[in-house]
Amino acid sequence: KMNFLIFQIFLFVLLVYAQHTPLSGTQSSPQVPYNWLTLAFVGSNEYLPRPHYQSSDRDHFKELCRRLDGLNPNQQAMCAENPFSIPFVARGVREAIRECENKFKFERWNCSSRDEVTETRHGKFQDILGKTLRSANKEAAFLSAIMAASIVHSITKGCNTGNLTECGCDSKPGMQRYQADSDSAMSRDQFSWGGCSDNVPYGIRYARRFLDEWESQQFDETKNVAHLVRRHNNFVGREVPSFNFIHLISFECFKAIAQNIRRQCRCHGVSGSCEFKTCWLQMQKFSQVSDLLKKRYDHFAVQVELEDVTRKANKRLRRKERTERKIPLRGNEMAYVHRSPSYCEKNLTAGILGTAGRECIHNSYSSESCDLLCCGRGYNTRLEIRQTQCECKFVWCCEVKCKTCTEEVAVHTCK
Repeated sequence: KMNFLIFQIFLFVLLVYAQHTPLSGTQSSPQVPYNWLTLAFVGSNEYLPRPHYQSSDRDHFKELCRRLDGLNPNQQAMCAENPFSIPFVARGVREAIRECENKFKFERWNCSSRDEVTETRHGKFQDILGKTLRSANKEAAFLSAIMAASIVHSITKGCNTGNLTECGCDSKPGMQRYQADSDSAMSRDQFSWGGCSDNVPYGIRYARRFLDEWESQQFDETKNVAHLVRRHNNFVGREVPSFNFIHLISFECFKAIAQNIRRQCRCHGVSGSCEFKTCWLQMQKFSQVSDLLKKRYDHFAVQVELEDVTRKANKRLRRKERTERKIPLRGNEMAYVHRSPSYCEKNLTAGILGTAGRECIHNSYSSESCDLLCCGRGYNTRLEIRQTQCECKFVWCCEVKCKTCTEEVAVHTCK
């Protein structure tokens, strides 16, 4: 009996070892963090609908989705269900990164970071802005918001172009909240819905499922407040294109939000008269949405309390400032847990590149000034010869001719 017991223990240990040891000639894939921003590298060719789409193609797309290491299980399931939406999400990520870089190009944090690159069995995994996104600071709040807005915007545009099989133009635009024409007299005219209205409700539902379900599940399991913070910031960005805010700070803020979805109309009638109108709903350009989010980052970002909120039935985030804890967090306020670092010095562990070598403006009083951008370290000055077009003239017909001028420019860079 003793020998038989020892034999059973030996078999058990051998089985456990075999399950955790890769086969000869194979390598186990290293663990990488979930970061769906890696979709920025995804092209559209592999995910385009095939001429004769068959059920057998579903396995092909499932395999493609499994290769996207940055997606969490919920996102991989959505990818397998609707693979044709992934190129639009990827396009939205790229556009959001461009807008982020443009909005912060003159600030210490310029939407850049040192991204870790890991070799996996599916290729190289680049953790794009991952350390910043997981830091739960003010910059992470902006990233969450603008990325959520990019999903709504790009998926909605995909619906309008007819390239997504799950959606199309909004068949009930009157159910959306929108800003009518600026002319009050025209706003009261009778009209009928026509054209192709932006299907923002579908874009919101897609973004909510793509981002929020995982954060809710992780909060239930880990009780980490950072998941609630990300979910709130997803809401801030997701609802911007839809004019779905009920807590507003000022009339100016109200105007900025109300104009995010506008009713566009076309007149019909004899000799240019406007006897009858057909109208449709249209979102703003994404650059205008990012402008609004940058203003919220600058003026409506709130630090929340890092505590166990599970004892609260509604799991609400609370402001860290004691005198304001009874004020609910508004839907147009970004939330963050930790104060941001200065971003002055390089810190590769935190993914911070620092401001050394950045170009600055020595006679400015804004964030791009050498005093602020260089963090008091001083700056170097060099002279560059630059060529520009000058003395341009219009030549009939139809050409513009310019001369090439050279000028000496002083370029200042942080030490």
